[in-house]
Amino acid sequence: MLDRILNKCEEEWIRALTHKKHSFRFFNLATSNTNIPELRVVVLRDYDSKKKEFTIYSDARSQKVLSLENNKNVELLFYDPEKLTQIRVQATCIQMTEDNSLFDQQPAASQKDYTTRLAPGTFIESDISVDFLKGKHYFMKIIFEATQIEYLQLKRPVHIRALFKKQESKWIGKFRTP
Repeated sequence: MLDRILNKCEEEWIRALTHKKHSFRFFNLATSNTNIPELRVVVLRDYDSKKKEFTIYSDARSQKVLSLENNKNVELLFYDPEKLTQIRVQATCIQMTEDNSLFDQQPAASQKDYTTRLAPGTFIESDISVDFLKGKHYFMKIIFEATQIEYLQLKRPVHIRALFKKQESKWIGKFRTP
């Protein structure tokens, strides 16, 4: 049963890569630069099931990148409201790279997200004050490697909760009280 749960998680992450409306495509990323957690929604861009690695894209000047430079430990939160399933993933940021070839593969509309003259979060006069650079971008690929996965499914008569931890090269799972 535990292996089936972990396999089900992986199948959903893989499915989220090709199904744009999948509930796991957009997930919450929690970082901490100081003692205050910072939470935001990001897009799952890639998932490697063998290595349990999750990839997102970001503007290199964003607060999340600054936070990750100081603290590589994060938590990812996936939630499916129809299946009442929550998956929390503790992970470590293992790679932050600016990738010109990957940037060039992005649709033109998406490329604009990484070419604003001012860094994300900078105060501006109005929404029409956003100015874009030509020939320069701040596109960054970020990869997180899972170290722990906690699964919770709200279900009657008994909820199902399991915790998986990476021990050496194997994932060991145990049920927990929901």
